[in-house]
Amino acid sequence: MQKYLVANWKMNCNAAEAKELVHGIIKGIENCKLKIENLNIVLCPPFTALPVIYPIIQLSNYPIIHLGAQNCHFMPCGAFTGEISTKMLKDFCQYVILGHSERRKYFNEDDKLISKKVRVALDNNLTPIICVGEFKKGEKSHLILSQVKNTLSEVRNEDLDKVIFAYEPVWAISTIADREDCEPSYAAKIIREIKETTYNKSPVLYGGSVDASNISGFVAYDIIDGVLVGGASLKAKEFIKIIEKVGANAK
Repeated sequence: MQKYLVANWKMNCNAAEAKELVHGIIKGIENCKLKIENLNIVLCPPFTALPVIYPIIQLSNYPIIHLGAQNCHFMPCGAFTGEISTKMLKDFCQYVILGHSERRKYFNEDDKLISKKVRVALDNNLTPIICVGEFKKGEKSHLILSQVKNTLSEVRNEDLDKVIFAYEPVWAISTIADREDCEPSYAAKIIREIKETTYNKSPVLYGGSVDASNISGFVAYDIIDGVLVGGASLKAKEFIKIIEKVGANAK
């Protein structure tokens, strides 16, 4: 069973730092004692680091490592100063994160806008990793499922297997002042409902303060197809520990 391990570096790492980090990750993979052929490792650095990391990954000869972007515009080109298009990204990337809670919170992105980005990503052969999740613990799951349905409004049923979802309960993110832990059993329950909404065609990951100390609990559930990692992916040794623990469950 394949597992996805998506590293969201967010607004961290200049070109030199990104180069050092990716070399550390590759070295750790080379020394990994477990079989990790069933993993899809997706590194999502800042846009400026993509052309730096791309040739390093190509030369590493590890087909399990891929590149992803953290966002894109919904138009293929045009007068949109400061934005980046899928046409630009596909020179380096195979994946793109869309609808992250920080994009929703700080940049007022809604499901309608995200659905347009999903469409343009698919049109340019990029796999969208769509983030959904509630801001407060205890909010009804139908709010999450409405996000799923809305962001898929421009996706045909036959294309659902080209889309990945990441369930990201915002109340469990480490940067939230009053954060709470999300139990793996709870995450598995919500992910099951998301899968049912997509007719079990779309892989669904878990994201929310994932690190080497709690990763095993989440990937022990077969229904969870992998994880979206934030801060823990910025430390090569920590990220390798996560890779090893996910690989141990990728049977």
